[in-house]
Parts: sequence; C-alpha cells; structure tokens
Amino acid sequence: MKISYLICIILFVGLISSSCQLNLNDDGDDGGRPDTASVFYTATDSLPSNLSGTSNNASTADLDGDGDLDIALALPTARNLILFNNGNGTFSTSIISSQANNSQSVITTDFNSDGRTDIFFVNLATNSTQNSELYINSQNNFSDLSNQIPVNGAFTSVDLTDFNDDGLPDMLIGSETQNSLLRNNGNGSFDDLSTQRLPQFTGITRDVVFGDITGNNLEDIIIANQNSNRVLINTGSGFFTDQSGRYPFLNQVEESRDVELADVDADGDLDLFVGNSNLQGGASSQDRLLINKQGSFVDQTTDRLPDLSSNTFDTEFADFDGDRAIDLAVGNYDGGLRLLLNNGNGFFNDQSDSWIPKNFFPLTTDIEIGDYNNDGSFDIYVAVRNGTDQLLLQHSQ
Repeated sequence: MKISYLICIILFVGLISSSCQLNLNDDGDDGGRPDTASVFYTATDSLPSNLSGTSNNASTADLDGDGDLDIALALPTARNLILFNNGNGTFSTSIISSQANNSQSVITTDFNSDGRTDIFFVNLATNSTQNSELYINSQNNFSDLSNQIPVNGAFTSVDLTDFNDDGLPDMLIGSETQNSLLRNNGNGSFDDLSTQRLPQFTGITRDVVFGDITGNNLEDIIIANQNSNRVLINTGSGFFTDQSGRYPFLNQVEESRDVELADVDADGDLDLFVGNSNLQGGASSQDRLLINKQGSFVDQTTDRLPDLSSNTFDTEFADFDGDRAIDLAVGNYDGGLRLLLNNGNGFFNDQSDSWIPKNFFPLTTDIEIGDYNNDGSFDIYVAVRNGTDQLLLQHSQ
C-alpha cells in the first residue's frame, strides 16, 4: 500500500494504541501457538493452501464491504487473486483476472466515488494482451474496465493522489521507460496527462510515492529508480518540475526498490526512507533515512538507522508499540523481515529478535500492515518470492 495518508495512520494508531501495548516477557499459555517468545507469531495456516509461487505485491482494503480487511494480490505468472477475509483472520481465495498478466503492483481505492473499493493492477506488459487491469466494484462484483486505462507499457509501480483537487484519486504509474500521470474522470475512465504535466525523462522506475515535502499543501513526487532517484515538485494544480537537487545522492547509482514518506522525527514534515538493493551490481544496498530540512533531504542514515543491506524490496511505517512514534517494518528480498522501533525522535533500534519469530526468512517482495483478525493490533501480510505467502499476527493479551 503506497498511499501516504499519514494523518489517517495517526488517527488509527490513536484509536488502537492502548491495545497495542505488549508484554515482551509474557510466557503464558498461548493456546499451543509457536513462537511465544516473540510479539508476532506465524499464522500462515490461516491463508488458503494454494498460495505458492511468487506474489509480487499486495494491497489491503475492505473489498466486500463486511468491515474487515481483504487482500488483493498481484501475481507475475498466475491470475491475480483476492483473499477475502472470513472475519477472523482466515481467508478464502477468489480469482479476479482472466489470465496471467505479469502483474507487478496493485492498489485499491474508490475510483468512481460510489462508496465501494476498486482494484487496479499494474502489469509489466511484454505483449499487447498484458494491459494493466482496472476492476470497478459493483455490489461486490468486479467489472473489468481495463480498456479505460489510456496507457500501456512495462509498468512497475503505482501511487495515488488527487493532484487537481477535484475529490477523485488520480494515478502516477512507474515504468521501465516513461512514467505516466493519469487524471481520473470519476466514471472509471482516465486521461493521460504525462506529456503536459511530467518532466520527460526515461529510466527504470521501481517505486513512486506522493507526499507534500515542501509544506505548501501540494503533493510532490519521489521516484525510486534503478539508477538515480528523482524529486518532482508540484508547482500548482498538478504540474511537476524536476527538482532532484533536493535529494542528496543525485549523482550516485542507487538501485532503489522502495520509497516511503513519514514524519519520523515528529517535527511536522515528511522524511524519506529509501529501500535499496544491489541485484544488478555496482550499487550500495544500504537503506537510507533522509530527514526533511525545509523541503530538501539530508542524509542521517548513519546516526538514525542500523545497518540494513539485505536487498530491501518493501517497507511500511506503523506505530507497532503504541507509543505514538512511527516504527518501521522492512522486508528483504534476500530473506526475512526486520522491525525497527522509533524512540520518538526518529532514531530507530532493531528489535526484530523480540518481535519477529525465529527462523522467519521468507524471500520478501512486499509487506502489508493491517488488523486482519480484528483484535486491535497491527498484523503483517508478507508477499513472497518462490514460496508461500506468510501472515504474522500479534499474540493476544
């Protein structure tokens, strides 16, 4: 889930923070469940048994309107899936795509303002039949309106914002060539405004995220590339200029796979976490934490972040320990999941040994945070490469 609606996260955290306080030394009876020494336990038996192969990406939302969190899965070599939550943290599978389309990413939102959550899959098209997929939710039946997407290509990622202030979610789609900016018309159709509103440059984009980094109430763009990352500043009404000089590593090769914005130091502006990898060679795989200083980013990785160099593919911010400071979960493509707790001032300590079950090393491509079993605590869905997706739930108190 790539939408940086930080205010919504903070409100949700405030509602559940009292129930997230956990006794890390609790060794009481846990119903026979394993990993009682850690805050999370593995609950993969709650997932359908046919989740094998590779899941590239996931998005969490209430897709059937029953009040609990479902999961949409983007699959590269199989038809895309919806995991419908049965209400207790167990899931049932429903196939949504008619064929395998090399899906790289997925996002969920109400595109047509009817109160129901729709689904958009981003596909890395290698032929004319692998177009990205748009499914509009009509009373929990999803209609395929993929022909309303005016662009096609080697797409990799997507994020949402309302860049023209009309109350509708618009899209930025990351690509291995030219990124695309789509304006939502409100009826399930979109206009391609890429040429008019985006700087024209090519590069292999792996992730995109919207957020107001300058403090002027306009949503800017951070682009994670396989070479140099970019900062695009919104100059008004959704027109963007390249101001990548605000990023301190502009002339360095960074094979970045993930970018996330959050106010980690509680000073009122959005800071930047960059998840890096070195799968292609020639780049540093050390993740970076960049602090926002008047709209430009300053590298404070060494001071604020432990060593993270295991080919990070996804990260998510959430207040896991209920102290109202935003913590960080890090998913590694080489295997495993790490959980970093924020001390309240934007300095992170690795508490994985206390929170993550021992010997938990799935080859992680994506993580999604949510309360999947409705117990008031954050859980983690882990999308996996060449294996079975995993579900981590928190022990009951």
